[in-house]
Amino acid sequence: VSKGDAVTYSFDFTPWQEDNHTITSVTWTLESGSAAISGNTLTSGVASSLVTFSDSGRNIISVLATSATEKKKVWLEIYARDQQLSFNDYGMQQNG
Repeated sequence: VSKGDAVTYSFDFTPWQEDNHTITSVTWTLESGSAAISGNTLTSGVASSLVTFSDSGRNIISVLATSATEKKKVWLEIYARDQQLSFNDYGMQQNG
């Protein structure tokens, strides 16, 4: 993504939910980085949230789904780039 982007991410927990119990809550946590998480929803086993990237860099987000008896955590790693700066990606120099 680019610095300044706001993107909705979704995780489909329905296969896990079918093997366990109905998901009662989902918690989105910024583990590292500068992204902002808002607008969390849970609909029929699909968890969604809006993630806004105000700065460039690496962002790690954990998403914890909880049922009456089980918990399932997944991870999301997102790099936000400032397109106005030069960066080196896989040996290729690029300019914004």
